[in-house]
Amino acid sequence: MRAKINLSPLEKMLKKIEGVADKKATMAVLSMVLVENDPSENLLYFTATDLELGYKGKLRAQIELEGEPFCVPARKFYEIVKAFPEDELIVEKNENRLVIKDENERILYNLAIISSEEFPSLPEFVEENALEIPAKVLEELIDKTIFCTSKDESRFVLGGIYFEPLKEEGKLRAVASDGHRLVKLDREVIGIDQVNFDEGFILGRKAANQILEILEDELVVKLGYINNYVVLWSSNSLFFARTLEGSYPNYRSVIPESFNRILKVDRKLFLEAIKRASILITEKFKPITLELQPDEIIISSPDTEVGKAQIKLSAQLEGDPISISYNAEYLLDALQNMQSEEIEMKVGEERTPTLITGYRDEDFLYLLMPMVL
Repeated sequence: MRAKINLSPLEKMLKKIEGVADKKATMAVLSMVLVENDPSENLLYFTATDLELGYKGKLRAQIELEGEPFCVPARKFYEIVKAFPEDELIVEKNENRLVIKDENERILYNLAIISSEEFPSLPEFVEENALEIPAKVLEELIDKTIFCTSKDESRFVLGGIYFEPLKEEGKLRAVASDGHRLVKLDREVIGIDQVNFDEGFILGRKAANQILEILEDELVVKLGYINNYVVLWSSNSLFFARTLEGSYPNYRSVIPESFNRILKVDRKLFLEAIKRASILITEKFKPITLELQPDEIIISSPDTEVGKAQIKLSAQLEGDPISISYNAEYLLDALQNMQSEEIEMKVGEERTPTLITGYRDEDFLYLLMPMVL
């Protein structure tokens, strides 16, 4: 096989491939990309899998010689292409080597390849009744919830984003929680009532990050849930990921319906004040105390050997004053993922969840458990 390829689209595709291929695989072939060619359509196909995730992309190229499929190390192939100084390159299969070079052969790489017969067969998926969704909508659902997923491997089902179709409301919901906080975001999606899934599914964090990369160059994609796989069809690729097994906790039951206090405060000023007060916090879990008064918040860090910070900020409180502590990083995560000029903190007691919302952050809800110091 011999083909001439534009560098930029190849680099973008290999970046996605490299993210899927298993870098620590016990089977060497799982760290490789399968390369296939179709001279009749002038297309090259690139496929990678770690057996949990899979990606197959197609790329237009000038195929000068047809050849048998082969496997090449994904990371090294990507690193070569990423560093290549020309706008085009030539790939040429030569017995058990892949030659990568420029037109004048001033740059020349030889990569070892193996037979495509070692590459695992992948499941096949049909697009029927998949959900057509704007890429920006799916990107927002992932981007504004993924930060809340748990990194604790013992809390397996919390290590992903729970997607739930709200067919009667015409919306797709994304929920994430690590047990200390919870985020929920709804977005309207035309055709949600016709999709091929009725129940929710849990998309793992690695798969969610891979989907974010795919969405960067797309306007509209198709999303499906088929035989415990999340499947994404884009303009030039197919991506699939096995969903996390298990039932997602009943998140609705932990969202309080009433609160004793409502605090209104400027989001950006509040965010900057928490950052400044956090400078002297040395504890692992970053405790910060908010003293809520009728017309202000007093934000303070713990009094330690290093010192103590205290910052006062104008605010409006409906309800009785209270002193309550939170993880500063968790508060910052919420504020940084919101757009509203003014946010509302709906506060109960010292051991009950706090709800954070904003008028410009439609259908966005952030729930945070206080810390007991």
